[in-house]
Amino acid sequence: MRADRNFSAMRILLFSTLFPNAAAPAHGVFVENRLNAYRRKYDAEVKVIAPVPWFPFRHPVFGDYAKWASAPSHEIRNDVEVLHPRYLIPPKIAMSYAPYALTRCLRKATAQLIASGWDFDLIDAHYFYPDGVAAARVAHELGKPLVITARGTDINLIPKFPEPREKILDAAWRADAIITVADALKNELKRLGAPPEKITVLRNGVDLELFLPADREAERRALGLDGLVLLSVGHLIERKGHDLVIEALKDVDGATLLIVGDGPERPSLEARAVEIGVADRVRFLGQIEHEELYCIYNAADIFVLASAREGWPNVLLEAMACGTPCVATDVWGSGEVLRASDGGRLVKERTAPAIATAIKNVLAVPPGRKTTRSYAEKHSWDETAAGMNKIFSDLSERVQAESTITTTPVKFDGSYRPRLIVTVDTEEQFDWREFDKVEYLVNDPEDIDRFQIVCSDFGARPLYFLTWPILKDERCASYFKNLHGQSLADCGLHLHQWTTPPCAYNGEYYSFQKNLPGVAHSEKLKVLADIFATIFGERANTHRAGRYGISKVDYKLLNEIGIEFDFSPSASFDFSSRGGPDFSRMSNVPFSVGEGDWRVFVTPVCGANALRGTQLFMSQKSAPPGFVLPGPHRFNKVKKAMRVSPEGATLSDLKALTRRLVFDQTPVLTFTLHSTSLSIGGSPYSQESGNVDELLATTVSYFAWFQETMGGEIISLADLQALYRKPISA
Repeated sequence: MRADRNFSAMRILLFSTLFPNAAAPAHGVFVENRLNAYRRKYDAEVKVIAPVPWFPFRHPVFGDYAKWASAPSHEIRNDVEVLHPRYLIPPKIAMSYAPYALTRCLRKATAQLIASGWDFDLIDAHYFYPDGVAAARVAHELGKPLVITARGTDINLIPKFPEPREKILDAAWRADAIITVADALKNELKRLGAPPEKITVLRNGVDLELFLPADREAERRALGLDGLVLLSVGHLIERKGHDLVIEALKDVDGATLLIVGDGPERPSLEARAVEIGVADRVRFLGQIEHEELYCIYNAADIFVLASAREGWPNVLLEAMACGTPCVATDVWGSGEVLRASDGGRLVKERTAPAIATAIKNVLAVPPGRKTTRSYAEKHSWDETAAGMNKIFSDLSERVQAESTITTTPVKFDGSYRPRLIVTVDTEEQFDWREFDKVEYLVNDPEDIDRFQIVCSDFGARPLYFLTWPILKDERCASYFKNLHGQSLADCGLHLHQWTTPPCAYNGEYYSFQKNLPGVAHSEKLKVLADIFATIFGERANTHRAGRYGISKVDYKLLNEIGIEFDFSPSASFDFSSRGGPDFSRMSNVPFSVGEGDWRVFVTPVCGANALRGTQLFMSQKSAPPGFVLPGPHRFNKVKKAMRVSPEGATLSDLKALTRRLVFDQTPVLTFTLHSTSLSIGGSPYSQESGNVDELLATTVSYFAWFQETMGGEIISLADLQALYRKPISA
């Protein structure tokens, strides 16, 4: 959000293929209903991009395809501008191709909006696949916060296919927040592997002013009805179960069944009614405007929903708001809507006889239309709108905070000479696959001493970033205090938030400290800084984020605890597929981050991408120093990012990367590794004693080559401080 706009002027871009248009006014109406409910309570400027598939013909013989062709390219609905750009879906490959088509469509449409002068603060996407997948890609490229709402079959059906499931999970990890319309969908997302920390359940409400009890007898006379009336509403497709309701009608004497909706199953449903002898008691009313449905609900005695899958079936609430009790199959969100007999009955077994029995049970003990209406009144849109506002405002405030923080390249004077600073992520040993436990092992500092001796032999003064468990361990604390006291090493902070008190945030998503709530992040940093000061007798002024999980706004917190030098961003690496930051386009050039009268100097962990299977490293100089937008990810499958680290790299790899960095005149190279790699079994790089020996041997050879062949200088933190603070010649 721009700094000159407050939250009341928030700009939201809603993106979904599920949104009504003039040719299909009932299509995705539940998305429009939620938007309208939000706008009634909160001031926001909204535009909608609701793509429709391209089709050349509008003749009704083409069914839904003709409706797509008839949709306007632009319309105003409820004072909201709605754009309907076209996207091409080739036959037979629609499921796999749709995310790519929608990505291109959204990318072009957002570019046009921004070029026209209407930038936006966040994207509110609905339906995970393919809509959410496309939105995740474009939001990532633009650096916009993203909220994705899961609605039903996008989670309870589509993930059964491997490729869509993979893309859905990727979008879930990249999204800033996820909304599900039912607990059942949240639980399924968690089971699939989505980060539960991001998921909020906001159930759809019902418009209690539109759907309300009316003059039933007048509505029945208008429709020519008498006797018992059953109602089934929904698209005429197999999973909606209209066929089961028709079959149940055989066992409900004298009842008339009204079916509202259009779809490909109508001919077979009509044939089935004839086949079982109830055609004279079944009336197909076709598609009815959503605003007119209350008349039909009021005319019915019982509403029946026999779906195989549902997200949060709004039709149940709409019927109950009109006082009509319901019978529904107990699938997914239906059971969350119909929790009490005041609203009707759930059917555990999805069969025609079970549905008929439930109908008879409601008739035997009717809840009363006033009672059913009262039950529906507990489900207004107010709570949902408030939940949306909380999510949107939190994201907007973070964007606004980042917008006031600036980055500036560090300028260097004099001729270029390769410089290398040695850094070590000094941490506890634990299972990197789990972040829900605080079980860990602190290795003997004697393991680190072998590396320290190597550094001393080359005149290097390594910079150790220390985690909470390391500082709490008396042996380690004493070891590093002595090194520092003898001017053999420097020490700073390394926040593993999952092991740093207060430990209230578990899970991989929160392992990137940028995802922590601001208050919790601040508390953990202060705790870590305080124990460091107690041991060393001075405040730490250097920091590296655990898992490199830093963002611009976090530097304000680092400044508050006295950090002057940060080494967190890992240039060329992208962690966004697991909820972390994307540094894929970040330059290796140091920069400062600040606001007002404070600044923190940032030295990226140097890296570059090589073509897979080669040592051909590409330059990271295409973007200016500092945090930059990721942009479209191209050729990712043929590239591999690498740091200047002996972990998992050969000496030849390190030399090739270093030559690239020196060719680009990278001001400061960072050599880095994890302390656990110096202990046998401590990391994936040191499973055997020979691995540790090999890592140390590679380090020795690399240091020697860097100094002797490249003419490089291994510098200390003090050297770096002097380099950054040295006045620039005019």
